[in-house]
Amino acid sequence: MMSKRERYELVRLQRENEALKLKLAQSESAVDVLGKASELLTALAKSSDLRVQQLPPAIPELPPRSEQPTLPDTFRGPGK
Repeated sequence: MMSKRERYELVRLQRENEALKLKLAQSESAVDVLGKASELLTALAKSSDLRVQQLPPAIPELPPRSEQPTLPDTFRGPGK
């Protein structure tokens, strides 16, 4: 026969066990979702890399500033 204190402890531990099972299930679901999100992001990154490699550059590279032509003084604003 269990004492009142032992029964109380048993019920407390059973409740704690159920709460921990629920938390474990939620954590496992979160890990599953994060894994799927990671797979999706990896696939998107790979397809994005393929598209970027196929596109020509949108803006040609500018020469270094020292090699760029300068504006004549008549086209500059006052004080510049």
